[in-house]
Amino acid sequence: MGMDPYGGGDPTPVTFWRPRESERGAYTEKKWGDDTLAVWVLDELPADAVVTHVTLIPYRGDKAVVAWKGGMQTLPEGETQPGESAEAAARRILLEQVGVSEAELKRLGHFRCRATSHHPTLPNNALTYQVLYGVEVSALADFPTDGVHERRIILQRDLNTILRSGYVERRREYTDTLDHWLLERLKANLKA
Repeated sequence: MGMDPYGGGDPTPVTFWRPRESERGAYTEKKWGDDTLAVWVLDELPADAVVTHVTLIPYRGDKAVVAWKGGMQTLPEGETQPGESAEAAARRILLEQVGVSEAELKRLGHFRCRATSHHPTLPNNALTYQVLYGVEVSALADFPTDGVHERRIILQRDLNTILRSGYVERRREYTDTLDHWLLERLKANLKA
């Protein structure tokens, strides 16, 4: 049967029907061929975890606080410095990129990543971690300290747009985890 409703035309292309995202199977694994390169984990970080990257989703009240650089809104994120803990890196990045001086951090999840022989600095099969934090903002500084970023306070729908467009490979993990955390925040506010 063709795509022409009157019965003629070419047959339906093989890629015409695509399963919904919820029917595609486990989305928490990032693969290259048969090799699993990263797995999304909600458990605690191991004590000996080497955290290389931190991404933050800060909220002040019911609005998200994001970084603005070069005409683009992004989540505050960055690499950890040698010898720096994940929490210390998160606090540094918050101050540098969005000017958050006081905040409560909650680790929402992390990717456990395995380096391949193509990685420029890590040995083959080395495990590293990339952490996602939810942030309750208590106080804002006047400006971000790095001089390159600006701070924007945006609505949830705008944050969803940032996640859909700028974090394509991690969108589902981030949005599912964020939805759960926002629901917890809402329940806690209703009880208070």
